[in-house]
Amino acid sequence: MRKMRKAVGLILSTAMCASLLPGAASVAFANEEKITITVVESLTSAERTALLRGIADKYEEEHPNITIEIVSPPLENADAKITQMLMNGSGCDIVESRDLTIQQYINNEWISPLDSYLENWEEKDTLTDAANRAIHNAGGAAYVMPYGFLWRGLYLRADWFKDAGIETPSTWQEIYDAGVTIQDPETNKYGFAFRGSTLGYMYADTVMWSYLGTDKLASTDAGYFLKDGNGATIFTLDETKDALDFYKSLFTDCSPSDSIAWGFSEMVQGFIGGTTAMLIQDPEVISSCEADMADDEWALVPFPTGPSGEAVYPNGYSGWSMTSFTEHPDEAADFILYLSNEENNTYFCRNYATIPIHSNAPEIDSYFEEGRFSIYMDMANDGETYRTCSAPMMYNAFAAYKAEVDTIYQQWLTDEITTEELTGWLDDYWTTAYEEEGQLF
Repeated sequence: MRKMRKAVGLILSTAMCASLLPGAASVAFANEEKITITVVESLTSAERTALLRGIADKYEEEHPNITIEIVSPPLENADAKITQMLMNGSGCDIVESRDLTIQQYINNEWISPLDSYLENWEEKDTLTDAANRAIHNAGGAAYVMPYGFLWRGLYLRADWFKDAGIETPSTWQEIYDAGVTIQDPETNKYGFAFRGSTLGYMYADTVMWSYLGTDKLASTDAGYFLKDGNGATIFTLDETKDALDFYKSLFTDCSPSDSIAWGFSEMVQGFIGGTTAMLIQDPEVISSCEADMADDEWALVPFPTGPSGEAVYPNGYSGWSMTSFTEHPDEAADFILYLSNEENNTYFCRNYATIPIHSNAPEIDSYFEEGRFSIYMDMANDGETYRTCSAPMMYNAFAAYKAEVDTIYQQWLTDEITTEELTGWLDDYWTTAYEEEGQLF
């Protein structure tokens, strides 16, 4: 992580001295009352908090009456901490909301729309299509200002592939074939960094969608329902069961057995530490690879396609939401837009390795069209092949689903239940959700 810290320190020093781009500065408030705005992070890390702190310090210089307090709970329970604060109705003005949590916050009226502030924001016209979709995804109102997107790519041990004489995989089947070829448990070398713990179900989703293709789906915002199916789910299809059997083979034939309990940190460490040959992850892993691996040891290539010819992955994002109980909504909204302006967002995404929300980011920083990050831009420019999709998060049933589903998948991966029992459970769950809540997509 030494390179990352050095880069962060250098850029922070530069940013602290730099003025904002024309039109990027937020409005100054006539009210000189001393105000504290508390921001609570979800995806916490020391490096990322330093990035936020640098932007907040610059904001405080421009607004001497405002103090920005950043609260950074441990990553493992950050969302639980945010939920507790929101339920209590105190202690925070801005929270980090994610694609996985935003609907719960909206349903419970814990956050307020930002539409009236966005309407007059002079930088709204450079927001990307992905940013606008995320902003207005939940009921049309602007409950979140995303700060970046976490699309997935395939990280691979370039040195291992070279030594084995294996071509770079571009499909799920090629990933499996390469993984089986490279795997050598006696030397603690495995083919694939499997995610069997929290959010592991999302990897199963990507395989199913890539097998089926998005044309079969009722909506890419409700990827468990079939087009013209009146609530019928994908879990009744033979192609879905084939996809799940393939997904399971990645675990049984290509991955360490203890990866049944791997989450984000463990799968990344498995790759960087030399245990696994391949890893599917977000662009934030680039900085870790750059810091801890030699340049010729790793490569990053586009997300694999399935039999449908499509590569389908979640449009993962995180962003900032204003609490419904803040006593300083104007100031809180202003800081959110300050974090989100073209200069600050490009700077933040450059150092946190997320896909920016402004279309002119490559003009501000060529990093986004050069080097390893460029594969995400290539994916963005080939919308016929590379597509985003999500579980039906607009349903109230989703909150309980994501609390249960990883355990169900683990039971299946360890042969406690069959594929038929797994798909039966998934079909029953979402058929019931549709019957009780109606068609929400």
